[in-house]
Amino acid sequence: MARWWAEFERARPEEVAYYAAAIRRFGQPALDLGCGAGRLLVPLLDDGFDVDGVDIAPDMLAHAAAAAREGDHAPVLTVQALHQLDLKRTYRTAYGSGVFGIGVARSDDREALRRIHRHLEPGGALLLEHELPYAGRDEASWARWLAGRRQGIPRDWRARGDRRRAADGDEIELITRLASFDPLEQVQRFEIRARLWHAGEVVREEDDQLTENLYFAQELLLLLEQTGFGPVSVEGPHTGRPAEPDDGTVIFVARA
Repeated sequence: MARWWAEFERARPEEVAYYAAAIRRFGQPALDLGCGAGRLLVPLLDDGFDVDGVDIAPDMLAHAAAAAREGDHAPVLTVQALHQLDLKRTYRTAYGSGVFGIGVARSDDREALRRIHRHLEPGGALLLEHELPYAGRDEASWARWLAGRRQGIPRDWRARGDRRRAADGDEIELITRLASFDPLEQVQRFEIRARLWHAGEVVREEDDQLTENLYFAQELLLLLEQTGFGPVSVEGPHTGRPAEPDDGTVIFVARA
């Protein structure tokens, strides 16, 4: 699964440009929260920024370190959960893209924000990119929030997933299914199956699961206020403009 992210998940130019502009605005050093395999971290290093990374997955960080070395960079990469964040350095800018609420309890999310705040210098900024619960949802997806409309969960596994060719000629296939959904707790759980194909045969298969705490915009604004952040603005995705009602993904810009 880590190899999938390293091979196929690339930052779009507008993403890199947005976070580069933010680091220029709020200052360096910067911290990539949940940096994974270096999707945003490495392009920003290539642009000359001083960026460290933290992630809970050692295999992801191994890919990030390898990609950084290819560009002759040596960032500080730390294996750590965000709710246990305890680094030796403080930062002017911290950013996280799609990582908040993933794989932890809600109390851990609150603690993560507290610890991020402690690692920001006064006047620094947190940029938290977050997909709202209604982002990209069709009518059937929204129906599961209603009583009696959650039949068919867990969904059946699809016979085929997204299968792509890696740089060495092997293929990696990823299949995801919704395993549970709780509208009261605002939590959903996915099961993920990754297959490695070599010469047309499956030579390895991994199963994992991922839980996601679902947060609406006003909930996150309250959490940021309660964990010490000052003025908070909500922007549209990688635009710098104020968010609009039709934006499914937004970026919270919170000052320390």
